[in-house]
Amino acid sequence: MFKNNRILIVDDQEDLREQLAKLLISSGQPNKTSTLVQSMRERLMGFDDDEKQSPPPKTAPQYDIDTAGQGEEAFEMVQAAIKNGAPYAVIFTDMRMPPGWDGLKTAKKIREIDKYIEIVIMTAYADHTQSTIAQEIGMPEKLLYIKKPFQTEEIFQLAMSLTAKWSSEYLERMRRSWLEKTLVCMRTARHQHKDIDTYVATLNSFLTFLGSDKGIIAEWDADGKWILKGARNVDAETAREFFTKNTAQLLKNNAIQNNVNGVYVIPLKSNECSVIIGIYDAKTQADSEWYKLLNMLLITSVESMENASIKAKDYCRINKDCRFPLLVKEMRSHLKKLQESHKANETIQNFLKEIDNAIETVKKTAESS
Repeated sequence: MFKNNRILIVDDQEDLREQLAKLLISSGQPNKTSTLVQSMRERLMGFDDDEKQSPPPKTAPQYDIDTAGQGEEAFEMVQAAIKNGAPYAVIFTDMRMPPGWDGLKTAKKIREIDKYIEIVIMTAYADHTQSTIAQEIGMPEKLLYIKKPFQTEEIFQLAMSLTAKWSSEYLERMRRSWLEKTLVCMRTARHQHKDIDTYVATLNSFLTFLGSDKGIIAEWDADGKWILKGARNVDAETAREFFTKNTAQLLKNNAIQNNVNGVYVIPLKSNECSVIIGIYDAKTQADSEWYKLLNMLLITSVESMENASIKAKDYCRINKDCRFPLLVKEMRSHLKKLQESHKANETIQNFLKEIDNAIETVKKTAESS
């Protein structure tokens, strides 16, 4: 699960913000006093070095701490963090920070550019009521107000709970966006347009889901060879080389393969089809819900491929029946022209007559079958 442990501390007094930063950083480290007491207890109980109980696993998060001395500086840091795709989860800000913005203005400005950040206002003075602060900054569900002096445990608990809250809400937003994207991709795979075939549509749906613009799709046919069905931003020769070079691995494995020569491979296999999709630069997620959605799209695409395969076979059968009389007519038209052109040549005439008889035999056989 994704964890955002980025925290920004804003205070005009350098010693105070550095002390708070050290407190949070040390929160993930073993307590020296408790470690000493544990060691003394083990000695009194007679444990030697090999028998000493192993220390408990770390449960406190490791924070990524930044500090700022003024509100304007903090605003710029939050803005840059968002731009770089690494937003802060929590900001601790003092209320009075002369000569620049106070904590109220700082929080208000930051809230305008980041509606997800958790804001904690720290102050020793009652410059504003809590209702005024909440009204000015907005989103009171993401705003806390604590008075100095505060206990170390308060800061630990706030940092732990608020970073966890931010991460949980972020994951929920991501899952919602993945679901929406999956539904769009499933519609793309199911409902085809007259100007795009099933293979290309299926490739497009996986490119969208995996956040890529580079991919290939091919089918293993009855003659034992790959038929390239579509490609985006990959030339045909490169695509064919990939499928040919990795044939054994692609046909053997029916599961999604993360890395086949740097390509994310998705098999769409059933009794009716054997199709492989390759996605370059795929953006995957280490989340169980994401993989469930990927499997939903895969199942939908296999069904779409099966339907397309059945329709293609029916189309070929129907077209064969419809075109055959036209082919017979066309062939006899050519024969007639040849007969007229070689009226004086009895040998050619006899040969053309034999061809005509053969065509008639094939026609009657086809009509009776």
